[in-house]
Amino acid sequence: MKQTGLCILTLLGGALMGAAIAMLVTPKTGRQMRDQIRDFINDEMEKMRCKCGDNCSHTPTEEVVQ
Repeated sequence: MKQTGLCILTLLGGALMGAAIAMLVTPKTGRQMRDQIRDFINDEMEKMRCKCGDNCSHTPTEEVVQ
């Protein structure tokens, strides 16, 4: 039982250290990163809507021009 507790504590400590290091070395501000993630998710959801045939305002860039 002691080994399981130690393992979980070590995992949580490593996760906290990783998060702290990532925050120190990231080149973007939090707002910029959240905006980029939000834009990416919105674009991907729009692509999925187009594939499902829902109301689509996305114009695919791979259309063949005739």
